[in-house]
Amino acid sequence: MTHFSISNLSQMATSMENYAISNMNNTTNDRDLQPITKYVQLLIIPILCILGLIGNSVSTGIFMHKSLRNNSCSIFLAVRGLSDNGFLTTLLIIWISRAFRLQLGSTHGACRIIIFLTYVCGFISVWMVVFVTAENYIRICRPFVVNRLCTPKKAKICVAVVGLISVCLYNFPFWAMTPSTCLVYSGLENIIQGLVYTDTVLTLAIPFVCLFLLMTAIVCDLVKSYKRRKHLRAPNARKNRNPMATVTKMLFAVTLSFFVLNLPSHVNRLRLMILPLIGLQSGNEFSSSDQAVEQITLSIYYLSLAFNIVLYIAFGSRFRCVFINVFCSRCKDHMMCLTPYNNDKQSAEQSTPVMLKNQEIEVVPMQQYKGQCDVRNEC
Repeated sequence: MTHFSISNLSQMATSMENYAISNMNNTTNDRDLQPITKYVQLLIIPILCILGLIGNSVSTGIFMHKSLRNNSCSIFLAVRGLSDNGFLTTLLIIWISRAFRLQLGSTHGACRIIIFLTYVCGFISVWMVVFVTAENYIRICRPFVVNRLCTPKKAKICVAVVGLISVCLYNFPFWAMTPSTCLVYSGLENIIQGLVYTDTVLTLAIPFVCLFLLMTAIVCDLVKSYKRRKHLRAPNARKNRNPMATVTKMLFAVTLSFFVLNLPSHVNRLRLMILPLIGLQSGNEFSSSDQAVEQITLSIYYLSLAFNIVLYIAFGSRFRCVFINVFCSRCKDHMMCLTPYNNDKQSAEQSTPVMLKNQEIEVVPMQQYKGQCDVRNEC
């Protein structure tokens, strides 16, 4: 039987989730670890997990708010928040088991559930990003079919299909591994290896190709649109905003952050898979430097799960409006929201603001700020 541990990570081509599982019952002395590895495991991981769980819970609640939940894009991002929380929860359990030497991996069925959840949550999270990008492609490049394709009903169907595929594809821990130690049953090693390669294709190759093609099409369409608008618009309309600009902010924030933060761990994962195949590294060889690189790339990957709410607040105008509205809802009706001075003079003149003396801030009535949020159906 083959054990899912770092000793044969390359040989089995296991993903980063499986490397984390091996740490549940790891009895290696911390003094044998690289300083970087020790620092990441003891400090970075719990901080990212706790902050991520809080941020994802808040963002999911905002996307399910009555003013946003009828958007298909909000459904995709809410599900992504839930799946990211599922992954971070399993990661935090693994950290607690290791830090306090609880040996939770020896609990009957625990390691099976952990492996299953990490695969399922990772798969769902990746494809929610693909769906968000595809929806924004439709909104920007095919606006005439938005009302027909970008509906909450179709979004829920897509989420259900992805969830069903993930459960069917990643249930192998319950029939291919022992319940207490997650040893692969004899004779099933090749099947597990095939499933791991399949996971690489479904969570790395296909999504990245889809995102690259969609982003390329969107950028080309936006460049053409910008040139056309620049050529046709009148002088008095030069300050008008491009109606697609707000949508593309969220698109580029979500998609590019996915690329940047996921790419290092996937490159390292491919390296560990390819080197043994071409004979440059033994299948059982996993040095301390490999361990450090693994932890650094995984920490970058965990950032993509933990700080999505920052992107939503910074680049999502409707999300930001609802976020402020929700957290100011307990205040009095005459509560005022503070916005940077001179952010938009034209809007400021129409709102007849009251300027606070000796401070460069502008006070805008909450009712007016909420009115600015009720704009077109966008992500």
